[in-house]
Amino acid sequence: MNRSTRAVSIGLALVSVLLVTALYYNQNPFLEAFEARTYDLRFKSLRGPIRANPDIAIIAVDDKSIRALGRFPWSRRHYVRLLDRLADARPKAVLFDAFFPEPEAVDIDQAFADAIRRAGNVVLATTFEFDRQSQVSGSTGSLDILEQAAAGIGHINLIPEDDGVNRRNLMLIDMDGKQVPAFGLVGAMLAMGERDFSASPFQIRLGERLIPVGRDGAMWINYTGPPGSYARYSFVDVVEGRVDPALLRGKTLFLGATALGIYDMRVTPFHSNSPGVEVHATVTDDILSGRFIRRTGIEALFDIAMILGLGLLSFYLTAKLHLHRAIPAVLLLGAAYVGLSYWMFLQGHWVSMIYPLLSATTALMVGGGLRYLVLDRSAREMRAMFSSYLSTKLVSRLEKDPSAARIGGDNRDVTILFTDIKGFTAFSERHKPQVVVARLNEYLAAMVQLIYLHDGTVDKFLGDGIMAFWGAPLSQSDHAKRAVTCALAMKSVVAALTAKWQQEGLEPFVIRGGIQSGEVVAGNIGSHGQKMEYTVIGDVVNQASRLEGTAKYYGVDFVVGDATYLKTCDSFRFRRLDRVRVVGKDIPVAIHELRGPIQAPQDRLESVFAAALALYRLQRWEDAERGFAAVLSEFPEDTPSRIYLERSAHFKSVPVSADWDGVFNRLDK
Repeated sequence: MNRSTRAVSIGLALVSVLLVTALYYNQNPFLEAFEARTYDLRFKSLRGPIRANPDIAIIAVDDKSIRALGRFPWSRRHYVRLLDRLADARPKAVLFDAFFPEPEAVDIDQAFADAIRRAGNVVLATTFEFDRQSQVSGSTGSLDILEQAAAGIGHINLIPEDDGVNRRNLMLIDMDGKQVPAFGLVGAMLAMGERDFSASPFQIRLGERLIPVGRDGAMWINYTGPPGSYARYSFVDVVEGRVDPALLRGKTLFLGATALGIYDMRVTPFHSNSPGVEVHATVTDDILSGRFIRRTGIEALFDIAMILGLGLLSFYLTAKLHLHRAIPAVLLLGAAYVGLSYWMFLQGHWVSMIYPLLSATTALMVGGGLRYLVLDRSAREMRAMFSSYLSTKLVSRLEKDPSAARIGGDNRDVTILFTDIKGFTAFSERHKPQVVVARLNEYLAAMVQLIYLHDGTVDKFLGDGIMAFWGAPLSQSDHAKRAVTCALAMKSVVAALTAKWQQEGLEPFVIRGGIQSGEVVAGNIGSHGQKMEYTVIGDVVNQASRLEGTAKYYGVDFVVGDATYLKTCDSFRFRRLDRVRVVGKDIPVAIHELRGPIQAPQDRLESVFAAALALYRLQRWEDAERGFAAVLSEFPEDTPSRIYLERSAHFKSVPVSADWDGVFNRLDK
């Protein structure tokens, strides 16, 4: 690189580092979302769980208690029994993460109030509603008779960030001129024997303890770990005296729901279903231990210094070193900074990971941009040769390693996807060739874009069919999940295309497909210097192709082989269809219908079908027949149920052999 080119590169890089600084000052929402994720990463993946305060425990409204005491909410008689039982344990505080806003009965409410007063250490919860200007517009608490008897009132408002994760807790909420402390803050006050607190900008004083807060009065929560970090005692066990009072003596006890059915679950950096009561307990733990996370002006100054420092150093490396050396040097620099920011996190300081790394990366990209534009001839020739039929990622790999274009291949663990259009042959016969080609091109363009979006490689087009794979040429540990996610996206996009075509008065397409995972040989196949094709070869490819045909037989959109199912069942919902022997194979394969993401609730078809299928596997033909008939009465279009209904009727009259294994032999492809 000559001097003029280097000067231009450094000048552009200086502009880029100032741009990153401006983004930091403006708190760009997109980058701030990534920064928040690094906060979660530091907890879950780097630091991991830490020891929770043993003097904090949870009295859990759990499934065991609900089974014993009946549907929640319970009669307040049970809480009276609880407080009477805790009298022997003499805990420091008992914090009820629950409301009692409506009367139950005069005598019961009075008995509960008397029990609260006798205990002398009970904290009740309240919650506030906010208007669009973030002003308090209302509140919900407990009956006056109960609140007057309590030792304290604390708000349980947990306001998640934009991505739904609870990272902060408002320490104080102003209601009609009165500052209502957070539930966890009240717990710390009772545990420390402090009656009062004082608030000032950026901190709250509790005795000798200073609690750092942000401009809005929120404290960053230093989570100790996933759900279960604090000792739990089932509510019913405590009430029935099955918990030794010594285990509860002198402790700060939080009473709250841990049963999923009560829906008091929160998203934390450690887990997407954490009981809200544990979040409040963590706040108390942080205050008692002084284990705070700070993000103040000092941390902001450090961030600016690192944005400038890493950016300028990356510019220097880009100017001095060739790109293939500058890239690893900047990566090492970035890794060192990640280590530094993590070490500071352990000391209680949240400094930015994203912006300094973005500064270094931008400097590298801009500073090396001119160098990239003058890549050597062989790399350009490689791109010209392969870019017409291989993915961008593969072409980039071949540019860096031309030897990868050799004839032959290596063993890779991949996931194969085959799709085709239902009834496309008939569609072709009914329409002019120009119409068929235009519609097919529109469909294929959308599908190819989706495959590339999910980091897949399109192997070939088979008329109206598509063969694609994941896991090669670049290794992907989650290749099965990428393929299944892409399949669901295909269904959504085809549905959108269908709506568009119907508005235009055109006949829609319906797609189906098969997905299977396993080991293949992946590499360049063909004649060197004439025609080569990067593809995958092996039995898994044949299985995936057969599964696509099997989808037609069972009348479902996508059939997934067992290997793919086992890799993705924790992220997606499936319906177990059958165990089949496809054409040319002796070993049966379990097949499943892809239903949707795991977050979506299980629909009724899945549950009633599974119940009928269980009867079928037990060879209870009459019961299975009735079961599948019931499914069809509710879901008349369900082809798998109709198939099993016919099989059940058949086996009822034609007994199966003693070694019947439930496998269905597919006679066609």
